[in-house]
Amino acid sequence: MSTNNTILITGASRGLGLVLARTLAHQGWTLIITARGAEALEAARRELAQQTAVVAIAGDVTDPAHRADLTRAAEAVGGLDAVVNNAGILGPSPQPLLLDYPLDVLEEVYRANVIAPLGVLQAVRHTLRDGARIINITSDAAVQPYEGWGGYGSSKAAFEQLSAIMAAENPAWKVYWVDPGDMRTQMHQEAFPGEDISDRPLPEVSVPGLMILLTENLSSGRYQARMVGEFTYKPWLNLVLRVDNFEDTLSFFRDYLGMGVEEEWREVGNGVLLNAGKATIEIADATQAADVDRIEVGYTTSNRIRLALSVPDVAAAGRTYAKHGASIEGEVVDTPWGHRNQRITTAEGVAVTLFQETESGNGR
Repeated sequence: MSTNNTILITGASRGLGLVLARTLAHQGWTLIITARGAEALEAARRELAQQTAVVAIAGDVTDPAHRADLTRAAEAVGGLDAVVNNAGILGPSPQPLLLDYPLDVLEEVYRANVIAPLGVLQAVRHTLRDGARIINITSDAAVQPYEGWGGYGSSKAAFEQLSAIMAAENPAWKVYWVDPGDMRTQMHQEAFPGEDISDRPLPEVSVPGLMILLTENLSSGRYQARMVGEFTYKPWLNLVLRVDNFEDTLSFFRDYLGMGVEEEWREVGNGVLLNAGKATIEIADATQAADVDRIEVGYTTSNRIRLALSVPDVAAAGRTYAKHGASIEGEVVDTPWGHRNQRITTAEGVAVTLFQETESGNGR
């Protein structure tokens, strides 16, 4: 896929910024990326340049001279369709209570998390095309009073209000302030020094929501990245592959095709869910596939490939598809992983699982 879109991403050498840049590079966006660490940024540039045009400029967005460099880069590529203000700092780690917070350090946090992203937008505003998208990365700490998060959280609260006013003052742009959720990143580890954060999801889970904001016509406002799809319902297509050599197949899709792992389960056989952009691919060994068959239809099928399609109402969808030639293979069932499922077979012989996420859904 190729586009003529150009984007500036700050904090793009690691974490959410880098994962987003990878997704956009795959779709042909021209990238201007920046981060403070020159070595890590150059490694990112080399990787991304294999797929698209990339301009990498190392520097600190709190520095007006660096923001001027970014402006010249935006002018050189003919303007910007989007800006993602992702760069920011946590502050001290562990984080002090507000009454013990060094005020000079608090000023640094506000300078990095509030003033600098506004400075970026002020610097590049004349390069922003009509309909430009502004994504300002925020946090649930902006709206929840977590003890010990007074510095970072209050800076993000200020950033959110700044974003809201920016949206009101610039109706020709789409301005989004986006909470990406907890992620397994270096900053999150710094926020919890010495703790195991391996249960947090990788940044890849937040990117699909950002992509919707960048490519669709949602109203300016505050969004949670992992809930954006709730505002723009589209069927979620999941391709399920039953394989004989699970680890080799997983390695092919994950390591060679670069698809990020969203979930994995190994209680009954082996299964893993991979992000494939606008869809997902699920790889299951024979034991895992047979267990799903048992739950949905009561017996093991011979299907090597099965589609799984999210629908708002499984029973209604099944009745509709049956009217158009599909065969109903089993009753609607509530699964152990919190979905409501029904197996059908299309007139052409394709196995399809219709699934509806329920409030009790918690994955597999």
